[in-house]
Amino acid sequence: MSRKLATALLAALLLVMIAAATAVSAPADKPVELTADTIEYDAKTGVMTAQGAVKLVRDKAVLTGANARYNTKSKEAYVSGSVKVVREDTTLTANEVRSYNDNYLVATGSALLTKGENSLAGPKIEHWVDRQYSLVPNNARLTMPDGWMTANRVEAFHTEDRAVADGDVHIVSDKRSLDATSDKAVYYGSKTEQGKVVMSGNARAVQEGNVLTGKTLTIYLDDKAMDAQGRPKLVVKPQ
Repeated sequence: MSRKLATALLAALLLVMIAAATAVSAPADKPVELTADTIEYDAKTGVMTAQGAVKLVRDKAVLTGANARYNTKSKEAYVSGSVKVVREDTTLTANEVRSYNDNYLVATGSALLTKGENSLAGPKIEHWVDRQYSLVPNNARLTMPDGWMTANRVEAFHTEDRAVADGDVHIVSDKRSLDATSDKAVYYGSKTEQGKVVMSGNARAVQEGNVLTGKTLTIYLDDKAMDAQGRPKLVVKPQ
């Protein structure tokens, strides 16, 4: 199989990886450059494989991994071995990445999606390109400019710059001397929202020794402000 043909087939794989990592697909008219130790294509099965130091470059995006496989008939892709996709300020890394129908992507093994100052991590990250929606189904960690949040499960809505955390939510901000817990939380990352977090269900926040509890707490990570609803209780540490 010629490298030109393999490059064309891998373009679809690269596009879905880029879209997952950046929320923006690479320009379709840009050429793709592919290098690997070996490249093979079976016309009967439609399976293309590239092995050994795989590197794909398109426009400002670069995908690297040890091995890659793409089925042109089923549109299923698989990249393994220290997978990394970089485009501008966004990076996706994982031990392996699978994609289905050029839309649904699953990154497993120390999966980490970083964009600017924010990052989303977990054992597995699922991503739907058409919805610009990501899910970390267990042991999720969201790192923000002013702190970090862990939870059993985190959903990220990229176009809205919003994340929903569920189960054993824990937020820590050393910069704000803040430690907070709740059953659920919604993080709003846009500048107009001041890094707002709305925590609900057994919400409790400790800041500089002062303890605030309530049915719902609203915390502004860009500031030291917070408020509570649902019979709130404040215990102030003596100065």
